[in-house]
This record gives sequence, C-alpha cells and structure tokens, in this order.
Amino acid sequence: MKLYQKVKAIRESKKLSQSYLAYELGLDQSQYSRREKGEVQFVPEEIIKISHLLKTTISDLFSESETLSKKAIQNTENLILISEKLIEQYEFRLREKDELINILRKKLKSKNR
Repeated sequence: MKLYQKVKAIRESKKLSQSYLAYELGLDQSQYSRREKGEVQFVPEEIIKISHLLKTTISDLFSESETLSKKAIQNTENLILISEKLIEQYEFRLREKDELINILRKKLKSKNR
C-alpha cells in the first residue's frame, strides 16, 4: 500500500475529514485531496505532522504490511456476530415454517376424512 493510500485508510478509520487534516497542514482541502489521491507527494514536514494527527508512527505509514486497527478488528468481530445471529434467526424461522406446514397438513388430512 502506498503512502497516500495508507494515510487515507487510517484517516477514514479514525473518521477524520480531509478538511480537518488540510486545515492542520495549512492547505486547502483540494490541495490535500490531491495528495491523498497520489497526484502530489506529501513533503517530509507534512508526513511528520500527519503521523501526529493520525496518532501513528512514520514507520507505520511507510510499512508494507497492512495492519488492522483495533477498531477495524472489533468491527469485523461485530459483523461476524451479527451474521451468526442472522443465521440463527433464519434457521429458527425455517423451523417455524416447517412446524406450521405440518400443522396445516394435519388439519387438511382430518378435514378430508
């Protein structure tokens, strides 16, 4: 992941706006946006300030490994829990449907006799 991609990913994970980082760097939002798109490179002073604003290290910004933040891991765990609950609800509804079908079949049989 390139520097500008990593900065964007971390900024978004921390729910910070481009406008906020631009203001803190003394840039217009459009100037900052061009950096985050990779059209213009961040200068060293900006990288240092960005690492402080994003509460990360410069080495993390340049590292090749993509580490998940605790919040991203927690969000993933929450999605898994939600998925499991949805599956449980779905299976419960299927059992209810089967029981209702059996009851209706029995009623039909008793009426046809």
